[in-house]
Amino acid sequence: MKKYEKFKLVIISLLIPTTVEIGLSVFNINIFSNDSWLGFWGSYLGAIIAVVGVWWQTNKTIENEKELMFSNARPFFNLTIERKVPELGKLYVCEKTSEIKVGRKNIYLKINNFSNKLMMKVVLKIYTENKKIDQINIGRIEGGKSIQIATSQFFDINNKNLNEKEFNEIKPDMKEIDVYFTTEKRERVKLSFRNIDGKIEGVDGEKIIKSKAAKDNLNKLNNEYNKDEFFKESEIVELKE
Repeated sequence: MKKYEKFKLVIISLLIPTTVEIGLSVFNINIFSNDSWLGFWGSYLGAIIAVVGVWWQTNKTIENEKELMFSNARPFFNLTIERKVPELGKLYVCEKTSEIKVGRKNIYLKINNFSNKLMMKVVLKIYTENKKIDQINIGRIEGGKSIQIATSQFFDINNKNLNEKEFNEIKPDMKEIDVYFTTEKRERVKLSFRNIDGKIEGVDGEKIIKSKAAKDNLNKLNNEYNKDEFFKESEIVELKE
């Protein structure tokens, strides 16, 4: 029930006996004495307060139980910038590529899901220093698993023959990263991160959770997060020796 509807019910509850009392006074009908009216109002207001109290407590309990259910399904993960040779196995890429030179140091992202909770329909929007947006779509990240992600900078580095000194002088061009995902309880979450001196840090206040989101934020989340029917997993490259 919306807030204004609840407020309207309270107002109506107070207006009914007030209207009756005014009507009786206008027509000079004295059914009740002043003491009776005071007793009536005391009982009536007491009943309203009791009902409101029970309603508030019931809704609070329901909200707490709902939040507990959602929070138990939220995964714990971290997002890091790696500066080393990518591990053999899967590498998600933001653009089609015909070849990746294996065994070379590079700069890429890594998601480690430390929990045993599943992350589904994961979308990373990576905003670079030159205002480019790399997007990676990952179907699912199982609990205890890690995912390697190559941004557009990865390919620039991979195509160059850099020595150790030249590689160490390169700074990650990732400025900000938004991570969207759906939990096992079908709750949508958006978390924002920022690259600060090569380390990924969460942005306070940039967290939107569907079960708690206000209407404007929820609309924003749904518009930013691709709809299910348009979700397509990004290309995967298998890194082999």
